[in-house]
Amino acid sequence: MNVRIQEVAAAAKVSQATVSRALRHLPGVGERMRAHVLKVADELGYTPSHSAASLASGSTRSFGLVLPDVSRWFFATAVEAVEQTLRAENYDALIYSLPDYRSESRPQFNPSVLRSKVDAVAVLSLFFDREEAELLKGLEVPAAFLSVVEPGFSHVGINDEAAMAAACEHLIGLGHTVIGHLSGMTNDKQPNAPTQRRRNGWVQTLRSHGLEHTMDLDSPAQIMTARNGYMAANALLDRRPDVTGIAASSDEMAMGAMQALVERGRTPGREISVVGIDGNDIGEAFGLTTVTQPIHEQGECIVHMLLDAVHGDAAVRTRIFPTTLVVRRSTGPRV
Repeated sequence: MNVRIQEVAAAAKVSQATVSRALRHLPGVGERMRAHVLKVADELGYTPSHSAASLASGSTRSFGLVLPDVSRWFFATAVEAVEQTLRAENYDALIYSLPDYRSESRPQFNPSVLRSKVDAVAVLSLFFDREEAELLKGLEVPAAFLSVVEPGFSHVGINDEAAMAAACEHLIGLGHTVIGHLSGMTNDKQPNAPTQRRRNGWVQTLRSHGLEHTMDLDSPAQIMTARNGYMAANALLDRRPDVTGIAASSDEMAMGAMQALVERGRTPGREISVVGIDGNDIGEAFGLTTVTQPIHEQGECIVHMLLDAVHGDAAVRTRIFPTTLVVRRSTGPRV
């Protein structure tokens, strides 16, 4: 009969989370403690036999991934990082796709899709209402959110306000004083959504410089895609032809805006500067200035955070990753 990780933890007189991190050679465990845990595991004959451990503990060796759309770059990148990390830990991923929270036809999160099928759930940039959050808790498995902040759950993401502030400060530093914003759908009643936090960053930064930040400079889209960014940029420029800078809440929207400018005979980075957020892989080909975020690292982090929770670390944790401004030809001095 295989020795379980719980027995190693009891014999070593440490938590299951410490044993898990020590065995997986993760940070957060001192070398002396790691050596102690490894020695105890060896003495007990502990072997990470995944199939046997699953049968003994009832583990499914699977994580549920709840997200809006695997076809869009941000989600595809996050899923790739999560799946690679899970695979290295001999776990599988069960993907449960729901439309973005702003879709009128969006069905409610159904916990029965994941019940008894997963050991943990990662929700990737999808906003849950209060009832759905309670349904998620009702699964009685660890859960964490990437990008969206959901009270009572662990969270991995970036400081969205600061990311948008960096984009706006860059444009202001280039002399732009009329700066439009291309946003996802926002709502002051949903302050935890990344789209709302980025909108707040735009408002706060422009206000701090005494610049106009009225809502006719804010052009929202239902979903942050290039096509919607194209339409939102056209609507913004029709309404406010005096705009010389555009801060978009995603790179895809920014690239759509650049297309709109070219069709209007305006050169991005000359007549009108455009900056996005995310660090989309094809942004370099567009010459897009962007505030990048480390999506792969965030995907890895949420998996390890949930693995710790699966092994007994029930603490609600938050990990905020830094962002970096990358300047390219889509931005330039105000002319």
